[in-house]
Amino acid sequence: MKISGTSVFDNEWYPEFCYFASRHDDVFKNFKRNPVYTRVVEYLSPEVGQACFEYIMRSNTLRLSEDEWQFFLRNDSIGNPFIAEYSAGDWQVIGSPSTLRYIKVLVDIISLFDVDNFKTVTEIGVGYGGQCRVLTSALPLERYNLIDLPEVLALTEKFLTAMNLTGDIRYIDGTHLYHDAPCDFFISDYAFSELTRPVQDMYFEKVVSKAKAGYVTWDGDFFAGYGMYSGYTLDEFVAKIPGAKVFPEFPITTSPDNRLVVWGTK
Repeated sequence: MKISGTSVFDNEWYPEFCYFASRHDDVFKNFKRNPVYTRVVEYLSPEVGQACFEYIMRSNTLRLSEDEWQFFLRNDSIGNPFIAEYSAGDWQVIGSPSTLRYIKVLVDIISLFDVDNFKTVTEIGVGYGGQCRVLTSALPLERYNLIDLPEVLALTEKFLTAMNLTGDIRYIDGTHLYHDAPCDFFISDYAFSELTRPVQDMYFEKVVSKAKAGYVTWDGDFFAGYGMYSGYTLDEFVAKIPGAKVFPEFPITTSPDNRLVVWGTK
């Protein structure tokens, strides 16, 4: 099935910029500061970064050494993101809010799921691959599927290659998804709730319904009534997944209406 107009962000500006940045090193070295990109991916505030850092440091399931912190924060060594200093107790780190949130998501996943059973992960809406790098580095995974627009994937592949990420990483064009894609774990931060309903249906049939467990951050119901880009409401999405649980998002990133949907938990 070939699809177009997949989401509210599938417009000429965002995918074209991603592809341009993937082809031009002078743009790539600063891509995380470009207004086109910060509107879609690098938009989190330092306050969100601080809340994520405090959340991570309070966790009893993941204790990072200084070397592990520095490894994850290398996400910020490419693309020139906006960074800030965060502190909690005797610890201080410097990094982007996005990277702090990627680590916070890792904490959630380790807390909620039996990660030893995860061999294949599929992510829809992958940004530049920051979440992928964090998860593949910390979990015993054998394969990671990245699904997005081809222009976005070009930038993701350039970033992950520059970060020397190894392993079975597959870049899957979300506009040509012909086969079912079973996986142990499905993840989508905001992206799935921003898709049009026909695209959500297609992804649900081929990917989400095949996943043994999942972690989806939902953008409230803002995009459910977004004209031609309208998709499922939160209640409609949750009703399609047996055993799904819904929690408030923490920390709040964009709206108090955001929710976390999980299934297949411990």
